[in-house]
Amino acid sequence: MDIDELLLILERCKTGKLQNIDDDFYAKLKSRIEELEENKKNAGEAELIRIEDEIRTLKRIQRKIFEARTSKIISAAWAEVCGANVAESLENMMEKEKEFFRRLVNLIREFKEWVSKGERVKTKDAEQEYMLIRIINDIMEFQGIDGKTYKLRRGDVITLPILNAKALIKGGVAEEIKVDLNR
Repeated sequence: MDIDELLLILERCKTGKLQNIDDDFYAKLKSRIEELEENKKNAGEAELIRIEDEIRTLKRIQRKIFEARTSKIISAAWAEVCGANVAESLENMMEKEKEFFRRLVNLIREFKEWVSKGERVKTKDAEQEYMLIRIINDIMEFQGIDGKTYKLRRGDVITLPILNAKALIKGGVAEEIKVDLNR
């Protein structure tokens, strides 16, 4: 798996529909990065610089492919909930992406049902309504269920509505930060 091949995949990810990639795409990419990390041990100075540059480039392309595909999957989930036929998009998803898609559709449907019932949010304890998370990867701008627009970057620590926070955690772009209040 070389950079030119990855750039071609990235370019396809940015246009139109979701492109088909192998289920082991990310595993192959990880193996290539590990191979390069191993090669660093025996490399001279010039070769070391080239290897480190290639590793950075591979990781950057991997992140961009992930973000582009995740954005399309989120859009497809929303379209599915709205009644659109997304069968073509499903054909090109990896198994793990299909699982993410199904979970996201279920989350959106649950939320839509909750909204349609007009239930009020119980405000006894704000900690039950929001979750503290750390962003692992940059995220495209989105609107939270609280009506706020979020544009989050890797390393950001933020309190989000639980529904949004859990969706980001399940999508692998955030992690929960547990706070021990008994200290």
